[in-house]
Amino acid sequence: MAMTIVVGSTLLLLLGLLVVVLWGGRSIREPSSARPHRSMGTTEQDFRTDFKLHALRRFLWWANVVSFSALVSALLAAWPGGRLVMRILADTSPASAQGRLTEAQAFVGIPSVGGTMALLFFGALPAGFLAAILFPLVRRWLPRGRLAGPLFGLLLLVWVGSLMDPLRADNIDFNIVGPGWLSVALYAGLALLHGAVVAAAAGWWSRRLPLWRPGAAKFYVPLLAGAILFPPFAVLVVLGYLLLFLWLSVVPVSWLRSARPRRTVPAWVGAGAIVLISAAALPVFISAVVSISSRAG
Repeated sequence: MAMTIVVGSTLLLLLGLLVVVLWGGRSIREPSSARPHRSMGTTEQDFRTDFKLHALRRFLWWANVVSFSALVSALLAAWPGGRLVMRILADTSPASAQGRLTEAQAFVGIPSVGGTMALLFFGALPAGFLAAILFPLVRRWLPRGRLAGPLFGLLLLVWVGSLMDPLRADNIDFNIVGPGWLSVALYAGLALLHGAVVAAAAGWWSRRLPLWRPGAAKFYVPLLAGAILFPPFAVLVVLGYLLLFLWLSVVPVSWLRSARPRRTVPAWVGAGAIVLISAAALPVFISAVVSISSRAG
């Protein structure tokens, strides 16, 4: 069983690398932003309905892109990559570490189906959806092309990697497995790959995904799958949909008619925000890296 898990994880990770090679460098292509216009004979209620449908369709489009890139990155990067990192660290750890209980209640050097599935649902999927939600928000201020994904993965590692996982300094696993420097190197490499897969999957799917319409249901299977596999995402989608629906139901029609297309945040503002957030997170991240690297495992 252990060999099957390792081989399966290796194959999935290779597929993730293939996704980056084939799909990498594609930016997200948004659907048309053209809004409904009130024409002669159209009532205010009809205009509101058209405007509301247009906005809700775009919301579902974005939710679908997020879900697709989250699932692809979780299944082809975070999950198999995390499993292989654990396998490598188990092999490089001293004999005294073998069979010891980890923080996640798994045994070092003994991969199991239960532990592997727990890694998917409690590690890979949360990481995948977090990355997939944040990437569309910051993508405009990242370099274009293939560098955007890995850089995003590195930023995400700096921002949350030392506060949550995988480089949390108070994780007792780093006292068991190691060496520490290898743990840092492997998880950093995995973060770069994870970011690259998120960016590649989002860019590729956005160019093929139509806005919701009759007959387009098959394109929205990833949204349904993401909602089923990761219920917190389903809650976010439902809440977002309801809030948008309620807002568009009460805002005056005159405001909807006069509303201008959204303006993008200037590049220097977005880049500055990324620098400030990174600068604030860097001391904690460096402290965690130094602490983990100094441990022999």
